[in-house]
Order: sequence, then C-alpha cells, then structure tokens
Amino acid sequence: MLPNVSESSCKLHHCTNNSGPYEPALLVDAWLVPLIFAIFMIFGVCGNSLVLYVIYKHKKMKTATNVYIASLATTDIVFLVCCVPFTAMLYPLPSWVFGNFMCKLVSYIQQVSAQATCVTLTVMSVDRWYVTVYPIRSLQYRTPRVVAAVSLGIWIGSFLLSVPVPLYSRTMVEEGYGPQVFCTETFPTVMHEKLFILYNFLAVYLLPLFTICICYMLMLYQMGHPSVEPIDNNYQLQVLTEHSVAFRARLSRMVLVMVQLFLLCWGPIQLYILVRAFSPHFPYNYCTYKLKIWAHCMSYLNSCVNPVVYAFMGAHFRKAFRTTFPRMFKQRVAAEQPPPNRNAHTEMQYVS
Repeated sequence: MLPNVSESSCKLHHCTNNSGPYEPALLVDAWLVPLIFAIFMIFGVCGNSLVLYVIYKHKKMKTATNVYIASLATTDIVFLVCCVPFTAMLYPLPSWVFGNFMCKLVSYIQQVSAQATCVTLTVMSVDRWYVTVYPIRSLQYRTPRVVAAVSLGIWIGSFLLSVPVPLYSRTMVEEGYGPQVFCTETFPTVMHEKLFILYNFLAVYLLPLFTICICYMLMLYQMGHPSVEPIDNNYQLQVLTEHSVAFRARLSRMVLVMVQLFLLCWGPIQLYILVRAFSPHFPYNYCTYKLKIWAHCMSYLNSCVNPVVYAFMGAHFRKAFRTTFPRMFKQRVAAEQPPPNRNAHTEMQYVS
C-alpha cells in the first residue's frame, strides 16, 4: 500500500543530477517537506479527534453510519501518527536512526492503517448501497453492534494480511556519501516484491475504487426508483421520505466528492510504486523525487479531509459539533436547526 519508510529519504547519489550532495533544492526540502507533513498531521489528528469526541459525547450520534465514521477516523489518526513523523524525519536526517525494531513496527502499522482505511471506505459504500436498496430491512440488520463487529473484523483482517511487511522489513547499510542506514523491505526474490506490490495495487486500491464506484452508481440509480418494500406503519413511511429530491442532490454531491478524493489522493502513490517496480528503466532523478513527495502529500491529505467529507457534510453532525463547542458557534447554532418534518434518525444514518 505504502512505500516503506526509506522511500521518503532521497538517495543523494540518485537525486542530485550529478551536481553533488549539497543541491540547494535538497537543502530546502530538509525543512520544507517536514513542515508540510507536520501541518497535515496536526490538522488530520485534530479533525479526526473532534469526530471521535462528538460521536462519544452525544448518544444520538451513536448510529450505524457514525460507527463506520469513527472507525475511519481512528485509522486516519493511526496512519498520520505512525507514518508522518517517521517519514518527515528522513528529510533532515542523513539516514534511518530509529533502529531495526522500529523499522519493522512502523512499516507494519503504516500498512495496517492504510489498508484498514481503504477497506473501511469500501465497506461504507456497500453499507450505503444496502440502506438505499433495502431501507426497511436495514433497520433490523444494520445496528451499531453489527457495524462495530464489522469494523473490528476489518482491523483484524488488516493485521493478518499485513504480516509479510514486518517479516521482510529491516535496516540495511548502503555506501553513498558515507555509510547510510535505510529501513527497507527485502523480499526473497524480485518476483516476490512485484507480486506484493501488485497485490496492494489491485486488492487495496483498484478493487476498493471499483467497488465504491459500482455501489454508488447503483445507489444513485435506486434513488430515482422508489423502494418496493412493503410499508407497515408510519415510521417506515418516514424512512422512505429519504428518497426526496433534496436528499438525492445532497447525496450526489457527497458521492462525487468521495470517489474523486479516493481516486486523486491514493492514485498517485499507488501508480508511482507500481511504475517504479515494473519499469526496468525508471529514472531516479530530482523530478521523480519531487513526484514522490507530492504523492506522499496526497495520501496524507486524504486522512485530513475525511472528517470534513464523511462527518461535517452531514447537518446533524455539524449541529452536534456546534452543540459540543457552543462558544465557537454562538451566533450560528440557531440557524442550523433541522426542518420541522425531517426524520433525524434516518438522516444520521444516511447523510452523516
């Protein structure tokens, strides 16, 4: 899923374009790149922590959808905390200084959290499709307890599927401008490495992206065709009011943002790793070095904007946030009251 932690440290004899180890641009990168990474980490951790706090603080926010959002926020926090600091420190430092154990642990947690994030996004898309196609049946089977069990299964599966990463991660010394220690993955053969990279690209990026697109295309199609499930009472009739024109428009915007973010944020780093592994003449120069930095930034950016897209775009989530921090939104809380006939329980399930 991710490049190993040594990927962010530029091998000077590959990236200086034969102009020596003290290229001015590289000296700027030594402080500028860590600064950018630190900004992403601060905003991402704070935003996702606020999501978790709001869900924990309000009992009405403990819905099935919000359990998925909480799981996503947790994976984003773990990803940012375990990935960004160690990656950022490789730019000002000459080599990996955290030892062999931390090399294995950091690489493992990075892979687990990134994989859990992508799978959670996929499961959320399937969940929203199920609610749209079977709005009545979902009330019985789609409970916070079931969603929590699914989220736990995602974490366990991610831990198990990521086992090859710590097994093949280790520190190694290379001679460049003096001995340099790198944390890298050393597979038994080149074929093993290529198969693992191909697995990450297909199973952890391309398949989730394909699943998300299919689910939301089917969901948007279903929104234009009212449900044929039998309606037994007024509450079920209220559930079906979510097929209103306004809801379809709001959901369409969220769908578009969701797919675009997943494609744009995770695509660059996935394509970079894939091309680098399978291209026999991949150029190691300052341009590809800059491309790698940009790809890293995009993957980190996804963890920063997830709370905005999946949480704060929901009206009830915004209201709960402003209720939790009333001094920050004194003049705007009253303006965010929901329409009088809107079903709050259903909106939290569908929109938040």
